[in-house]
Amino acid sequence: MAKISLVGFGGIGIEAAKIIVQDPTLTSDIVAFDRKEAVDQVPGALVGAYEEILDAIGIMQTGHTINLTSNLDDIAGSDVIIFTAGLPRKAGMSRADLIGVNTDIVGPVAEKIKSVAPNAFLIMVTNPLDAMVELAFRKTGFAPHKIVGQAGVLDTGRLVIEASLATKVPCSQINAIVLGGHGPQMVPVYSQTTIAGKRITDYIPQSEVDAISARVADRGATIIKRQGRSAVFSTALAAVKMAKAYILDQRMLLPTAARLNGEYGVKDFFIGVMTEISAKGARIVEYPINGDEKALLEKSIKETKDIVADLK
Repeated sequence: MAKISLVGFGGIGIEAAKIIVQDPTLTSDIVAFDRKEAVDQVPGALVGAYEEILDAIGIMQTGHTINLTSNLDDIAGSDVIIFTAGLPRKAGMSRADLIGVNTDIVGPVAEKIKSVAPNAFLIMVTNPLDAMVELAFRKTGFAPHKIVGQAGVLDTGRLVIEASLATKVPCSQINAIVLGGHGPQMVPVYSQTTIAGKRITDYIPQSEVDAISARVADRGATIIKRQGRSAVFSTALAAVKMAKAYILDQRMLLPTAARLNGEYGVKDFFIGVMTEISAKGARIVEYPINGDEKALLEKSIKETKDIVADLK
């Protein structure tokens, strides 16, 4: 039975636990970790969600377990860690605005993970994603194939649904790829995107394609404006999809923030690329891109490096 630890049991962590216990292909021991004052608060959102998820396991009558804890030692032996701990983005904030406060949260916890769960597959979700996955890499000392950032799965999902709405083609017939940094730095790779086997411009004009790109890049900020907080359910679903690919050895091609070693001419840096996720971890798959996309990716890498540089 797989052990999945949720480091951070706020909005995303709670949704991730709900998704896991409803999945008929997984049977998991879930560890939900958060700071002591939040775990001990009664009445409180964390303990209430924990009780509800316990009830859900009873209703489903599955073999799942869940343990709500403020002791990080309880994540020992984890197969996968989904790391969401940190301050979420609020209206008017950029992801980069979070770097100062979230560095102080992610750094010490990542150092502890190094000693208590050294063999886990670590999926970083905390923003600013590209900087936080780099910080976690430095603090844990994990091998590059055992740590990735969740951004591309969410951004690609946003591109898929926008393309579906624009072309009236079901999402099941759309294959899309998003590279680069998370948010405004993302690079939709339309040269490798197909809609029922055709190019997207066979359905809609380039002006509409450009509008899709703008909406997808701004989707996170739009959600914050409309509901007052950042996305939690879709983000959790994306992270669990990655965790399943690792646990079930699915060899699934998924876009993740992975540490490049010469791919696209970049070394020793995390950026969104396609990866094959299996029980061995994440293996980068370098897709061909055209000249315009290469220029956009280089720009995305430069902008992302500027954010990561603030770690110093």
